[in-house]
Amino acid sequence: MSKPININYIWSRENIDKLFDASYRYLFNHSAKRYVGWFFIALSQYAMVVAVRKGAFELLLFSTIMLGYWYYGKRLIAKRRAIRSFENSEFKDKHIKIEADEKGLHILSPHQEHWAWEEVDEVMHLGDDIVVYKYPNFHYIPAGAFQNLEEKSHFKTLAKEKGKLQ
Repeated sequence: MSKPININYIWSRENIDKLFDASYRYLFNHSAKRYVGWFFIALSQYAMVVAVRKGAFELLLFSTIMLGYWYYGKRLIAKRRAIRSFENSEFKDKHIKIEADEKGLHILSPHQEHWAWEEVDEVMHLGDDIVVYKYPNFHYIPAGAFQNLEEKSHFKTLAKEKGKLQ
């Protein structure tokens, strides 16, 4: 058995921002909702064309507001909700310490917990960062949480061997 992989980081506001941006992009690109969104955008743009041709400025205003919401509003609302959740979280600005080995993940702080590899649903690679899911819980692991690049690579290899890396 090899030496455990040490993962240390602080659950900070900066990590929330990085997690939100990466996961929002990932979930949008891997969700069926994007097809509904494309249909919605097509209808809104058609309504804008009809509004301009017929002079129905109420429809033009409504379509413009709906497109603005789709492209910007829903992301801002979701991010505000994520930040509010972080501010009320018991993990806010806490030091997270995890050890990973052949048996699973040993969460040492802030709460003692063990996640066997069989219990882990998936390990996602979001850019340079990693998210470990055991639904409904997850652990976001920023790139700087590993002591060096070799440990991060070893963690990914271990997750891949266990069939969890996506």
